[in-house]
Amino acid sequence: LVPHVLRLDGVLTFDADLVQRIDAGTLIEHDAPEEVEIRATALHAVEATGVGRYLRESMWAFPIVETIHIGAFAIVVGSIVVLDLRLVGLSRRLPVSRLAAHVLPWTLAAFLVAAASGLTMFTAHASDYLGNRVFMLKMGLILAAGINAGLLHAGAMRASGGWDVEAGVPGRVRVAAALSIVLWLSVIACGRFLAYT
Repeated sequence: LVPHVLRLDGVLTFDADLVQRIDAGTLIEHDAPEEVEIRATALHAVEATGVGRYLRESMWAFPIVETIHIGAFAIVVGSIVVLDLRLVGLSRRLPVSRLAAHVLPWTLAAFLVAAASGLTMFTAHASDYLGNRVFMLKMGLILAAGINAGLLHAGAMRASGGWDVEAGVPGRVRVAAALSIVLWLSVIACGRFLAYT
């Protein structure tokens, strides 16, 4: 998708034969020389943006963006863990619905800031990140945590009225909440390991 958008915007140009194949919808096999070249030039184009260059060349830009990313991510994980601990069965006197209504807007706002700052950092070192297994694991864990949260909120959380206060939380909700905690803590671990890989 990125190479396609960059081509449409005129950032990337390919030779006439390759353009003809792309326009005809011809499948270019994974790891074929043309596909590798398309991927590599797209990554180079992302890293060559003004933002990417500025983050690499400025002494303070990357650390500032990274600090914003870590701060926002702390709010994301902190607010999620507070809700997940309630769903695991702690603090039963606290209504699930009120707690969720209080923390989830903070979670979503902080996630948007974390995602925007993460994408900004990505522009500085796109090829390094995409070649790093820890980064790919982090992205996979975020996806898994998002799917877990989506299933939980689209399903069991809609029926939380029966177990909002004092009543026992259903087993599947407890499992999803515990899994959420494990996934998000694993994302944090991957983020820390990224600094050393």
